[in-house]
Amino acid sequence: MDRAKDHLAQIESAVQSLAPAEGAARNDWRTESWFRCIGEHKLDPAKPKIVDLSQRELKLERELFDVDLAMACDELEGALAIIQEGGYSAYITNSHGTILAERRSRDNTYHCSTDRVGAVWSEEVGGTNAIGTAILNLQPTAVYLADHFFADFTAQACVGAPFFDPDGNLLGVVNFSTRNPAVQESTQKVVFGVAQNVARRLESRYFRDRFAKNAILNLGGNPLTPAMLAVDLDCRLVGASRAARQLLSLNDNALGSRSLWGLFEKSKDVSTLEAIFDKEARLRQIGTAREFEIRGTRPRVVALSAAKATAPDKKAGSPIRYRPSISDCVGDDDKMRQSVDLLRRFMGSGLHILLLGETGVGKDTLARALHDDSARSGGPFVAFNCSAVPESLIDSELFGYATGAFTGANRDGNSGRIVESDGGTLFLDEVGDMPLILQTRLLRFLETAEVSPLGSGKVRHVDTQVIAATNQDLSTAVEQGKFRRDLYHRLAGVVVSIPSLRERKDLDRIIETIVLQHQGNRRLELTERARVALRRYGWPGNIRELRNVIHRAVMIADGNKIDLEHLRSGGFFLPSASDRIDGTPRAVDSAPRPSAEQAAALEIVSSYSDGNAKTIVANAERNALEFAIKQSGGNPEDCAFRLGVSRATLYRKLKKYGLQLG
Repeated sequence: MDRAKDHLAQIESAVQSLAPAEGAARNDWRTESWFRCIGEHKLDPAKPKIVDLSQRELKLERELFDVDLAMACDELEGALAIIQEGGYSAYITNSHGTILAERRSRDNTYHCSTDRVGAVWSEEVGGTNAIGTAILNLQPTAVYLADHFFADFTAQACVGAPFFDPDGNLLGVVNFSTRNPAVQESTQKVVFGVAQNVARRLESRYFRDRFAKNAILNLGGNPLTPAMLAVDLDCRLVGASRAARQLLSLNDNALGSRSLWGLFEKSKDVSTLEAIFDKEARLRQIGTAREFEIRGTRPRVVALSAAKATAPDKKAGSPIRYRPSISDCVGDDDKMRQSVDLLRRFMGSGLHILLLGETGVGKDTLARALHDDSARSGGPFVAFNCSAVPESLIDSELFGYATGAFTGANRDGNSGRIVESDGGTLFLDEVGDMPLILQTRLLRFLETAEVSPLGSGKVRHVDTQVIAATNQDLSTAVEQGKFRRDLYHRLAGVVVSIPSLRERKDLDRIIETIVLQHQGNRRLELTERARVALRRYGWPGNIRELRNVIHRAVMIADGNKIDLEHLRSGGFFLPSASDRIDGTPRAVDSAPRPSAEQAAALEIVSSYSDGNAKTIVANAERNALEFAIKQSGGNPEDCAFRLGVSRATLYRKLKKYGLQLG
């Protein structure tokens, strides 16, 4: 209560004086936001209000979101691996501050319950917060604890980075938030930088997708910069990102009519568009003394089945989405080919399919590819994760409910995932985690193909292909009474085990496919040392881990090469130097490996010198050192290579922690 009173007094003092509160000289923006909250928005700091859209309204907002939401979620996945150690979760909002998608930290302890899909976080509703205030100021915003307007939110830390469409209009905000009471402001600064990096990458990817048929010019030489121009083969400007418009003072009138050579002077070395492709060139802006480093990339050509395009959106300018095909899932692995051939024969036969395999092997990707390859591809593909939804909500989310079925129910009701999959495919992920009481309802549906939403009293027939997946041993679960035997037999019409990544014979092709999926138009290549390191790792997290490692490395790499340091920065643990660097894969040892967070500790601490930030990863750093010493037998070269650092850095870290090699 005292804390709330102090916060209210701080706001009152700051607003009355129209000056920054004591000790917050850096926060002029905060006082201005507080002033708006009271004067314009008529908010009371002691009375927070939370607004959630209905399912119908949320669906409309997602449809109005002008670009590929899946691409934004893809970026959140990569960022989450970096920020979740501080308890942060990741979100994408639209330009009105409505959360459209989320990726939560694997530990929900510090999740902000008010941050959820459908929640509205405009400043008019949520007071001073990273999403709403970033939207109003069109600037990246970090809101730390008492920076919030509402007293109830002063235990939260959040950051927001706005991102813009290819025409320079606000699209939404990348937001990370946590309720971790131990989070330091130095950690917040690190996370703030990650959010801005994700926003820049989104702008770049959306711009490249919009102008895939045109040449792209990066101003500044950095392939990730959002300052970009799109030109056709006649050198006419057809597109300019927001940053490029500001940098070159361009407006819409210049697009479609102005030539590239009306902006920049030709030189002896650079007089054609061809001279800019795939290398850096320096061009002077006409009428100024300013020179720009410019790197051009040719119009995109998709040449690999890994980048299989779904039908493009009919709206002009919409980006093309890509997802793996059946052939991508099969690769060059004989076991996968035999399994997929079997599955293709039984898709649509009336038998349900059960996919078994370790976490991260790609069960969800295969299920989607099977749907796309089947006669049901024109129908919906509906995925439901049985372990990601609280037990109390599984019933209503999967089977649906009628309007007014229970207190707190959505006013429009909920048709449920089963009904939504009618005419298509229903993918039940982690089905082994479904509570026993709900297994009975699922069994009844599988036997009758009928579902009755809670409170409706009506029975509806549903025609859907069910594909279930689990990483558990269901036979054992049946024997232990944790999974119904009759449900197991009903699901197991066709059972296929997906091999782990370490068992597959086509790792090189998988690596190349994932690099191509994430590189955009950069034409990235792996160095031989990076490629060998990827081959020799045991991949306990399978394809999901490989995808995250490569995705993070692509985010970090500045040029056209992915090397060992980029993998290290992505949290990848390097193999032993005692292995020959000759491209020969070695057998996976059974010794425990340090976690990705431990392996990344050395790189994180080297990147951020602030003392508070170091404390976050100090234990992981020491553990990584001790593990590497043990695994290398005290050999300094081997130990340094395992950690991905120089010997000088190794000795410095050993001295810091009082450790010895011998």
